[in-house]
Amino acid sequence: MLLDVEYNGILRCKKCNAMRDLTVKHLQLYMAIKAIVDEGSFRKASELLGISPSSLLRQVKGLEEELDAPLFDRFSGGVRLTTVGEIYYRTFNEHLAQMDRAKETVSDLRGVRIGHVRIAVSPELAPHYLFSQVQTFRQTHPRVTFSIIPTPSVSFSEALMEGQADLALILLPVMRSGIETLASRDVSLSVVVPTGSQTVLYPHDLEDHQMIVPTHVSGVREMLDVHFGKRQILLDQAIETDHLLPPHLLPRPSLQFWPAVALDVDALQRLGGQVGVLTGLPRVRLSLCQLGGRVLPVAAARFGMQLQELLHE
Repeated sequence: MLLDVEYNGILRCKKCNAMRDLTVKHLQLYMAIKAIVDEGSFRKASELLGISPSSLLRQVKGLEEELDAPLFDRFSGGVRLTTVGEIYYRTFNEHLAQMDRAKETVSDLRGVRIGHVRIAVSPELAPHYLFSQVQTFRQTHPRVTFSIIPTPSVSFSEALMEGQADLALILLPVMRSGIETLASRDVSLSVVVPTGSQTVLYPHDLEDHQMIVPTHVSGVREMLDVHFGKRQILLDQAIETDHLLPPHLLPRPSLQFWPAVALDVDALQRLGGQVGVLTGLPRVRLSLCQLGGRVLPVAAARFGMQLQELLHE
C-alpha cells in the first residue's frame, strides 16, 4: 500500500484515499504498557490482561524496535520505565485520554453521556464531601463512573503529572510547577469530641484530651504541628490516622481534627460523637487542581465545573 507523507500522525492511503491514525494501531498496546507500569511486572500485567507473558513481551519488544528505544529496565523484582520510557509513557497516556475524550464527545452527541472520572482527594474529604458530589453528578449522568484515589497533599502533583488522576481535590496542597489551580477556598477545621462533652474548647482544655491526629503525609498535620508548636502546646497524641474514628475509642476523652465541610453530622452521631470548636484554630486552604494545559475528558471537565461551583459558594 502506497502512503503519503505523515502529517500530524495521520497517513493517507493513495490507493483507497482512507485516513488512518497510527496511534489507533497501538491503543491496546498503550493500555497494556499502562498495566505493566501499574503492576510493576510483565507477569502480573499479563494476568490482568488475560494474555500470556511471552505474548505481552513480544508486543512490547516490537514497539521498542519500532521506537528504536528501550521502554523498560528489567531487574529481579520486576520492571520500571526507563527515562525514555517515561517520556513515551506520558505520550501514550495522552493518546488514551484523547480517545476517551472522543468517545465521550460522541456519546454526548448521542445523548448517552458516558465516561470515567479519576480524582485524587485528601483522605478526609473522600467519605462524605466528595462522595456526596459524585452522587449528585451521577443523578444526571448515571453512566459516568468514578475512581476516587486518596492522595497525600505532598504527592497529588505526581498523580496528575503521571496521568493517574484527571483532577485533584486537596487540603493544603503542596504545589509543583505545571499544576493549575481551578478553584480554591479556605475552610474551617472542627474538632470531633465524644457526645456529651463540651463543644467550645480553649487551648488549655487540650490537656484533658487524648489526640487523634492526621498522619505526617497530611497537609493538615503539618499545619497543626506549626500552629501548636508556635504556642508551645504539647498534644497527647494517642493515634495517627487519616480516618474518622469513634470518639469513645480511647480511655480518656478524645479529640480529633476534621474539616468542617467534610463532616456528616448524622454519621458522627452514630459513632457517638459531636462537632466542637477549638478557639484560635486557623482555617485551611482547599484547592481543586489539574495538570496545566491538559484538555480534560468531557466527564472530568463537567465534574470539575460542578466542584468549582461548590468551592465558589
